[in-house]
Amino acid sequence: DDGIISAEHQDHNTANGNNETATDATNNNSRLLNNDALKSHLQSIRTIQQKDNNTKMSHHKNSKEEDEHEHQLILTSNKHLASLRSELHNTHLDICKSYHPKFPELEELITDPFQYRAAIGIIQNELDVTNVNEQLNDVLSSNQIITISVAGSTTNGRMLTQEELNQVNDACFYLDELQSVKNELTSFVESRMEQWSPSVCALVGPAMAAQLLASTGGLAELARVPSCNLQLLGKNRSTASSRGGMATQSRTQHAGFLIDCDLVQACPNYLKMRAVKAVAGKLALAVRCDHINVESGRQRTADVGRKFKEELRTKFGKWEEPDKAQVVKALPKPDLTTKKRRGGKRIRRLKERFEETELMKQANKRAFSVEAGEYGDDAMGITLGMLDTKEGGAMRNTTEKRKMRQANTKASRKRAAQMSAGVADGLASSVVFTPTQGMELVNPDANKERVRKANEKWFSDKSGFQSALPRK
Repeated sequence: DDGIISAEHQDHNTANGNNETATDATNNNSRLLNNDALKSHLQSIRTIQQKDNNTKMSHHKNSKEEDEHEHQLILTSNKHLASLRSELHNTHLDICKSYHPKFPELEELITDPFQYRAAIGIIQNELDVTNVNEQLNDVLSSNQIITISVAGSTTNGRMLTQEELNQVNDACFYLDELQSVKNELTSFVESRMEQWSPSVCALVGPAMAAQLLASTGGLAELARVPSCNLQLLGKNRSTASSRGGMATQSRTQHAGFLIDCDLVQACPNYLKMRAVKAVAGKLALAVRCDHINVESGRQRTADVGRKFKEELRTKFGKWEEPDKAQVVKALPKPDLTTKKRRGGKRIRRLKERFEETELMKQANKRAFSVEAGEYGDDAMGITLGMLDTKEGGAMRNTTEKRKMRQANTKASRKRAAQMSAGVADGLASSVVFTPTQGMELVNPDANKERVRKANEKWFSDKSGFQSALPRK
């Protein structure tokens, strides 16, 4: 455990030491696995894991200093994991470059680094790929094998020299060691994150919880980040190469680590950004719950995270449900009872406006035993009804005596007063029928004039005393 490179790898390098150049030796010294900081960190992790196995940590409560030490180890592990991911990518590019003369089409047909490494480990210097199809079945799908076999039969590649083949095998072995160290760090971080922040791990998973913790610097710092910023943690900045289509990692814009969460990946593409916002909101609450439990010394449980995860699954399931079809409702049962309506002028005037006229009543009536035409509207039943008959043509125009509606305005009242007052000039007459005379025209103002003159004669102030006796 003192060294990272295994004894098997050292024997492999010793056997091929005569073929290595000075440049290869320089590259081996600059490799990440030979870094002293990484070696020391791995040694610390292995020591803690050995201690946990001896003391059975599940029944042992850590002190505050031990928790702080584990917290720092988690943060350091995440930094080394980021470096390992970059080293894995660079090593894969070196393998592709070294094996390109033998099979240049293979790196385009198999884009996964580990599948590519497994495939070239089986093919090696074989010219006919169909001879190793049985071994390829263990690492590749049938479609991939068929595609590789067809491409291998038409490739322009050549056989590698022994030195080139040893260089390819050495890079493949180094890729395996990188993956082994990465798995060791990942398992340590995930095991510690489930004890350090159980609710966050239950919601987004231990690996993503470790990434979020490393990007902010700790649980307390992560608890201060609002949900709108949580969804952007880990976002890749766009550079000239990424805008030109040469980015090594493809990621959605305006999204960080949470876009790779299991809950978000289970959603269709058109709902992923909406799901990221929902997960970020619940994640902010889960982080604060874990932080409060750590600060107060209470028991750390994953109940909050499990509850939030179930709520989000239910919500995302409802989002994917198709819209409900519009329900065609049956018409309500008709109400045949006559409704009581309030009486009054307004209702009567409304009835007068919409009542059926006498003409329409006659047109809607039909006479029996009446000859009808064979063509035109008569044959279709479109006739004038009783209006087209003798009885209907001589219908009586009966009109109701209705009060004329008069406007109650100031002008109308003034006009009515003028009409009712006596007129100075003109002649007012009335027709009177008497038993002796057939018709007599009488001036109604003549009698009033005689009375006025008699009053002036007998009762005025200027008349004086006069005798009522007749003159002799």
